[in-house]
Amino acid sequence: MIKKILCAVDFSEYTEEVVAYALEVSKRFDAELHLIHVIPLVACIAPYETFLLPEHMLEMERNMDREAEEQFERLLKRLHHPAKKVVRKGIAFLEIVEYAREEGIDLIVVGTHGRTGVQHMLIGSVAEKVVRKSPCPVLTVRPRSSLR
Repeated sequence: MIKKILCAVDFSEYTEEVVAYALEVSKRFDAELHLIHVIPLVACIAPYETFLLPEHMLEMERNMDREAEEQFERLLKRLHHPAKKVVRKGIAFLEIVEYAREEGIDLIVVGTHGRTGVQHMLIGSVAEKVVRKSPCPVLTVRPRSSLR
């Protein structure tokens, strides 16, 4: 029985298509919907040749936090459905899997496309890693708009 669904959102152009799948499953099973966004650690995304002072790192983190909140507010307004909003900081696939374990999630919904770009070639996709490490079934969604 599916009682809790976790949908990973990265606010890319495909986010709404992925959330639509999670929302539909949530409605059909009358399950709680949790939406998770993981903010990468500044130290992990800053180019190695760039020296960031602590105050610049804090400013970047505040900007990413603010942007995540704004994006979530817009997304939740369009959903017209209750959902628990979760924002974490760290490595995306690790945070998604850990949250699923902590909350007893029954199904994770994750998109196969997102913001990764060249990063995918270097470290693999978040979806791929979530599938391998997840404590529960994972529904991967390849957005139709990505097929163009």
